[in-house]
Amino acid sequence: MILLPIERETLSMSIVRDPEHSDSAPTIEGTGIRVKDIAVAYEHSGYEPDEITQLYPDLSLGDVHRALAYYYDNIDEFRSAESATA
Repeated sequence: MILLPIERETLSMSIVRDPEHSDSAPTIEGTGIRVKDIAVAYEHSGYEPDEITQLYPDLSLGDVHRALAYYYDNIDEFRSAESATA
């Protein structure tokens, strides 16, 4: 059996902070969609990750999970920002 190398193409997006967009809030690269918006849709509005991809068609399911993972990895930062604006 001959194994051929598989070309890999990265299609998922990263979480970035851009001082020129969204007040430097963490966003999904190239979309302007804030991690906070994904988290709010999931936690407060009750959307499942696959439903969030329907709300934001530019995102893959992996992008949504990546945003949620970033949110939960940095939840203290998000909560302190929320309390500062409340």
